[in-house]
Amino acid sequence: MQEHPLIEFRKVSRYYGRGEATIRALDQVDLSISAGQFVSIMGPSGSGKSTAMNILGCLDVPSSGDYLFQGVPTSGFDRQQLTLLRRHMLGFVFQGFNLLARTSAVENVELPLVYRGMEGRERRTLALAALEQVGLKGRENHTTQELSGGQQQRVAIARAIVTSPAVLLADEPTGNLDTKTSVEIMELITRLNRDQGITVIMVTHEEDIAAYAERQLRFVDGRLASDSAAGQEPAHAV
Repeated sequence: MQEHPLIEFRKVSRYYGRGEATIRALDQVDLSISAGQFVSIMGPSGSGKSTAMNILGCLDVPSSGDYLFQGVPTSGFDRQQLTLLRRHMLGFVFQGFNLLARTSAVENVELPLVYRGMEGRERRTLALAALEQVGLKGRENHTTQELSGGQQQRVAIARAIVTSPAVLLADEPTGNLDTKTSVEIMELITRLNRDQGITVIMVTHEEDIAAYAERQLRFVDGRLASDSAAGQEPAHAV
């Protein structure tokens, strides 16, 4: 029996507005991503990359076509089912970290487990383990304001992986970081992909950051314009 891709877009389109004011953010996109891949998504402003990321993260839904996760079409999912998919299968890392201010690192990391209704002692154990995994052992009780930008992003990554997600969705994860810290964060994300088999899908506008991925997708005008493996010439989509 042939395995399904972990993630698949079948003729996915996303329109905003009506009539002559309609904007085609995504236009008939076909895409498949296998479990364990590290994929970067690039494209100019308005290319559709952020819309694609929102649909991948179940934060938005297609206007037409279908998004399949582990071979299951999500078009019939209601809001609660999409929330459960996000909560149990997806981890998110954002450019702006999105941490709670004046709250300790370990409490920030525990938050997704609170939403799952997990008991306090188990939450704390898992959160501490995730922080150690991202190199923040000894910083567990520091508040967001006491951490550097790179450390804050490590907390955000720990929060994303504490639930053992199948997919890590990273939206410009180095956008607010200096070059040295960006390299450290990308090496961390690469290790998570390589050593734990977490599928990573990352939006970035930086070529050197995209190069960490084994596969690069480029969107232009709502379409998937090219799909290339690291070190290869892009294969242009039709």
